[in-house]
Amino acid sequence: MEEICAARDAPDLSPSTHEENAQISTSETGKPPLLSFAMLRRAMGVQIFYLDKNELSARVYKGVLLKDDKEQGEAKDGEDGGPLYTRKYWVDKKLNKNCWMFLAKEPIPTDDEHWQWIEEEEPCYSGNEKMHVAELRRICWLEINGKCNTIMLSLWTTYEVEILVKIRERSRGWDAPVNLSLALPDGNKQERMERLEGLEKEKWHRISIGQFETTPKTVGKISFSLKQTDGNWKTRLCVKAIVLRPTT
Repeated sequence: MEEICAARDAPDLSPSTHEENAQISTSETGKPPLLSFAMLRRAMGVQIFYLDKNELSARVYKGVLLKDDKEQGEAKDGEDGGPLYTRKYWVDKKLNKNCWMFLAKEPIPTDDEHWQWIEEEEPCYSGNEKMHVAELRRICWLEINGKCNTIMLSLWTTYEVEILVKIRERSRGWDAPVNLSLALPDGNKQERMERLEGLEKEKWHRISIGQFETTPKTVGKISFSLKQTDGNWKTRLCVKAIVLRPTT
């Protein structure tokens, strides 16, 4: 049986240099992390200078959608008329920690014919914005890989790495479990299995890939993957994003 790979070389979801320079641990005064204002600056451009500190804080708690462009300014559509967002950043209001959502357009090649792209709305400070979600057409060798840099996370914090998935009606091929793995900069690797067949259809589910603490030993790139390579044909799986969120 022909084997088809859903993802080629694992994309690097690491921050750009100017974002790394903005990394500051959560303020003990309860103010949002300094990184949050750098992200808001990317999303809004110079308009950020017209907002007071209360409005700035409110917006980073609601979240900002980001593109690849270093200085993206106001969000614009791509040549195909679709949004170019690749990430969402926000601050957990209760824990006051950095949170990230790497949208499906980063770990899944947009030109892969075995996926189709549909639009869904994602809430952020400006309201609901359209974003791309990947929906699997048909494949027998599924492999989704990605990387990101932990420097963009809050220090001394336990993070959960999750993948957001949805099983559509009339899907098939998910009776065998998927394999999930998380490799950390200190050399440790976590692996687990998850059955998707029993998930409620047409509903987004957070599937845990692994968990780690941001310490000096885990500064660097983490890599994660979802694989299902039993050779059976699989259909109608939606992938929305990889989420890194604080748990403590």
